[in-house]
Amino acid sequence: MKENLIVALFIVILSSCKQKPHVNSYRPYSNDHTIVRDGLGKRVDSLLLREIAVGFSGSVVVSVNDTVILQKGYGWIDSLKSHNVKPSTQFYLASTTKGITGVLTLVAQQKGIFKTSDSLSMLDENCPTHFGNISIHDMLVHTSGLSNEYETYGATTREANMELLYQRPLGPKGEFKYSSAGYWLTAAVIEKISGITYEEFARENLFKRAMMKNTDFWFEADEQHKDAFARKLKKFPPGDLHPNWGYRASGGITTNIIDLNTYFKALTTFQILNKGSLDQLFGPHLTLESGIGIGYGWYTTTTSRGTREIWSRGGESFGHNSAIRWFVDEDVAILILTNCGEIESGGEANRTVSDKIENLIFKVS
Repeated sequence: MKENLIVALFIVILSSCKQKPHVNSYRPYSNDHTIVRDGLGKRVDSLLLREIAVGFSGSVVVSVNDTVILQKGYGWIDSLKSHNVKPSTQFYLASTTKGITGVLTLVAQQKGIFKTSDSLSMLDENCPTHFGNISIHDMLVHTSGLSNEYETYGATTREANMELLYQRPLGPKGEFKYSSAGYWLTAAVIEKISGITYEEFARENLFKRAMMKNTDFWFEADEQHKDAFARKLKKFPPGDLHPNWGYRASGGITTNIIDLNTYFKALTTFQILNKGSLDQLFGPHLTLESGIGIGYGWYTTTTSRGTREIWSRGGESFGHNSAIRWFVDEDVAILILTNCGEIESGGEANRTVSDKIENLIFKVS
C-alpha cells in the first residue's frame, strides 16, 4: 500500500514537471468558419470580393441587431498569395490597442486599485514635481502635456519606461495633443499598483473573461505560423521586436476578427465594465473643433444621418490597420482587420473599405 502511494505521488510530480505549452502558441478555432447570411450579408460579401481586385486583404465582421451577418477573410496573408486570409488570421491592432488600455484602466478603477482622477504624485513616489499634477484621465484623453515622441519605445522594463518618460519635456496641460506616451505611462501605473505584470492583468481581466483565445502582445505573437499570421509590408530590424512599453499599451496587441468581435460583444454587454465605466470609456470628455469626441482610446462622431458612431481605429506603417465602428443608434457594427496598408485613393483600408460597407448598409450614395 505504501509503495503504491509513493508511485502515485511520483507520477503526479512528473506530470507537474512537464513543460507547459507557451501561453501564446497558436490555438486553432473550432468555429473558424465563414458566415455570409442571405440578403445584406451577401451584398456586403460581393462588395468585399470586388475590393480584393484593388488590393484589399483582411478579415471583416458585420453585425446587425446583434446578429453576425458576415464573418469572412478576403485576399491573402502574404505577397506570394500562397495563403488566404481566414477569420482566424491574426493581425496587429495598431492604435486600436489604446482602447484596450482604456478598458483595463477602468477595470483597475472598478477593482479599487486607483481612480482615473488620481494624480501621478499619488501613484508613484518617484514622480518628478512637474509631472505630479497629471492624472490618469489627463493621459487617456491626451491633455497631459506629454508629446507623441517615440524615444521611449526601447524601454523594456516598467522602471526604464517611467524614467525615460519623466525625462521628456511637457507641453501645456489641458490642451489636446495626441500622445501614445500617455498610454505607456498609464499601463506602467497599472502594473506598478496592481502588483502583477501588465500582460497578466490584461489576460486575467479581459482576454480570459472575453474568451479572446488568440490575442497576444507584439513580442509574444507567433508570426512564423505561415498560415495563421498576416505578413507585414516591410520587415523590422530584430532590435525593434524586443518587448517594450509602446508595444504593450499603445499599438502592440495582435488578434483576429473572431476575438475582436468577442471583445466588442463582451464590452458592449457589460461583461467587462459596468454601465458607468463604459460611459466613461466612450466619453466624450472633450470635443474637438472637428466634432470628434474624445474617450479613453475611443471616439464619438455624428454620422451624416444624424446618428451616433463610437469607434476605435489604428494603422501602422507596415500595413496592418484595424477599426471597430459601432453605429449605436442603428445597432450596426463593422469590425475590420487588414494588412494591405493604403489602397485606392491612398486611404488606409480600414477607413476606405469600412466606409463602403457603411454606405451599402445605410444606402448612402
